[in-house]
Amino acid sequence: MDSKFDEMIDRYHTNCAKWDEADEIYGKDLIHLGVADMDFKSPEPVIQTMQNVLDHGVFGYTVLSDHYYEAIQNWMKKRFHWEIEKDWIVFCPRISIAVSLMVQTLTKEGESVIIQQPVYSPLREAVVKNNRKLIVNPLKYEDEKYTMDFDDLEKKIDSSVKLMILCSPHNPVGRVWKKEELKKLEKLCVKHDIIVISDEIHSDLLYKGYEHTPLANVSEEMAKRSIICNSVTKTFNVPGVIVSNLIIPNKEIRKAIEDEIDRLGMHNPNIFSVPVVETAYTDCEEWVDEVLRYIHGNYEYFKEYVTTHMPKLKIIQPEGTYLLWIDYRALGLKEEEVYDWFIRKAKVGVYMGSVFGKEGEGFIRVNLATSRKNIELALERIKKFY
Repeated sequence: MDSKFDEMIDRYHTNCAKWDEADEIYGKDLIHLGVADMDFKSPEPVIQTMQNVLDHGVFGYTVLSDHYYEAIQNWMKKRFHWEIEKDWIVFCPRISIAVSLMVQTLTKEGESVIIQQPVYSPLREAVVKNNRKLIVNPLKYEDEKYTMDFDDLEKKIDSSVKLMILCSPHNPVGRVWKKEELKKLEKLCVKHDIIVISDEIHSDLLYKGYEHTPLANVSEEMAKRSIICNSVTKTFNVPGVIVSNLIIPNKEIRKAIEDEIDRLGMHNPNIFSVPVVETAYTDCEEWVDEVLRYIHGNYEYFKEYVTTHMPKLKIIQPEGTYLLWIDYRALGLKEEEVYDWFIRKAKVGVYMGSVFGKEGEGFIRVNLATSRKNIELALERIKKFY
């Protein structure tokens, strides 16, 4: 294991949403394994790039450079064998902002948007808060694995459905959708003329043996109706930089989104965005491979410990993300009782499954992107009250 990831970094009193804000909610002395960011330092080249910006000392308005676009294009080609054009790339500060904006732009009030629960809650909120009709196509959970329920999906599609939001790789269940699954989804979307927003922010975070397929790279037909949401923020642990990109092959859809971004005045990135993206995608690929090995080691340790000491907790095999989805239903406990066990007694912060929709009840989500020592201490605390 690389010692740089073993380092215990004190994130208190840094305006940290994961540690400072959680303490205000849950009280002191928790080990926070909830919020989905890493407790690791970002890659050294990224840190140095940000230092160079500080040393320059002038923090004016910024624009997107040619190198910015080239770095994204090269990364997509190398990691996913996907050749994209410069014009397809649209800057937006955050994916959650982008999803809400696209729901507003591509649908009207009263029209329907499909999501697949359990799922990252801001995707649901983008539909509900914009007064669109939410249609839930629950994922199927059989033999400790999640799959898409295509029969249910087709039954729920009617003339009011204009849009679907996909999470790929999936947060929180950890699935990396196979190309064959995405091809099945394509058939339904083409048949019913549905546009798909694909949140692919976790696409670089894969376990060995799994391969991510960008939805727009499934076929030319799917590219015409896909919007790919991506970012360096999860991959290189820079969510505080606030930068994401939309990859939109369809010119008409792209112009509609660009016009709305321009209307809202969100076209200038912050001072760190451009150099961080350029450096991360150009100089930090080795760091990604290293951090994935470390996270996989955390998973193996976590799984072995739970299997040995708390066998009624069933860990869902992750294929992607640094998040772990755990089934506690064999315990026969209500969510409030599990909350009391983890949060109040063991003092380990996790996300309760209901955060991701009613389909998540009976599960919890754990963030493995932290030092091994934090994982060890958390498990010891949890076991004490098991």
